[in-house]
Amino acid sequence: MYQWMQKLQYWMMGRNGTDQLAIACMIAGLVLSVVAQLFFWPLIFVSYLLYIWMLFRVFSRNLAARQRENQAFLKVWRPVAGWFSFQRTKFRARKTYKYFKCPHCHLALRAPRGRGKIQVTCQRCHTEFIKRV
Repeated sequence: MYQWMQKLQYWMMGRNGTDQLAIACMIAGLVLSVVAQLFFWPLIFVSYLLYIWMLFRVFSRNLAARQRENQAFLKVWRPVAGWFSFQRTKFRARKTYKYFKCPHCHLALRAPRGRGKIQVTCQRCHTEFIKRV
């Protein structure tokens, strides 16, 4: 067993391996497979293409090209992941804090609940406004 793992490690040397884009392709392929089974079976071919592309990326030796692809993916994915993370934070703190946006620059602000009407000063544009929390 141990020799087999060593051979696999030696074979994978110099290859891209898994990165965020490969994991996203795998998850998207799994989701498409489930949707294809339930609703529209030709989507299964798209999921197969995603699996093949993921395997190509994992076993590729062209590291520079795979890193460029991953960086382009992350440039799109990070704002989306950040938005979901912020929504989760807002949901968890919904009983403690009131979240709102600055009317001038639209910066997301928060204030503790139960304080009544308070005067808020935006940290970015220094606009002052009254908000009920």
